[in-house]
Amino acid sequence: MLRIHDILRVKQPDVVMTSPEITVTEAAQIMSRAVIGSIVVRDGDTPVGIFTERDLLQRVVAVGRDPHTTRLGDVMSSPVKTCRLDEPVDQCALRLKKGHFRHLAVVQDGRLVGLISLRDVMAAQLKEDDMAFGEIMAAELSEHQRQAPPR
Repeated sequence: MLRIHDILRVKQPDVVMTSPEITVTEAAQIMSRAVIGSIVVRDGDTPVGIFTERDLLQRVVAVGRDPHTTRLGDVMSSPVKTCRLDEPVDQCALRLKKGHFRHLAVVQDGRLVGLISLRDVMAAQLKEDDMAFGEIMAAELSEHQRQAPPR
């Protein structure tokens, strides 16, 4: 069974984090430089929210807020939704779907150790399905070759 630690093994482990006091413009610049779609907002070492491209669109631009003066803490999604390293990927996929959100902070012993997205979960599930399909096809081919009459 595929688990969250399997996703983090192949994904960039660093999570970009920032203060709730920075402006939306500053956060967007950080996200752009890092080529990421979300940033974890923290108070000290504690994650208190997440700010995503979707938050920028829906909570800032669409409602006419000024990104140069709006603080991240005012428009972030909070609280941060989490999952555990040992949690099955399919359970996390279900939580993402039911909750209508796209990111989960990965925690271990109360510490933030990674961030996964709906895209990460879907890619991992597709890869696992492809591998299972390949194994089935190989077994079928092997069985077919054993049953074929000699030439």
